[in-house]
Amino acid sequence: MEITVTTEAIERLMVMSKEHEKLIRINGELVGGCGMTVEYALWWDERGPYDREVKADSLTFLLDKETIEYIGAEKLTVDYRPQQGFRLVTPHQILAYGLQLKERWG
Repeated sequence: MEITVTTEAIERLMVMSKEHEKLIRINGELVGGCGMTVEYALWWDERGPYDREVKADSLTFLLDKETIEYIGAEKLTVDYRPQQGFRLVTPHQILAYGLQLKERWG
């Protein structure tokens, strides 16, 4: 998994990371009933025993096996737009937008 972070996202994440010593988790969770969909989230977290750690610029992202499978691409771009929040984009589709980076249990 290769993660690219846009300049806009780096600027926003660097401001936010000064307050945290944790890593950034990209999490995908299967939700819904008959019409299953994947819901993505970003949160500050600590590395778990089965996490994959991916470094991009000066940032470190954590992903579990299921999230990598849900992404379904070898390349992922993390972008930030003031009106949309963070976006997760593969070469084939926009996976999520309007994401906010939060505390995991907050």
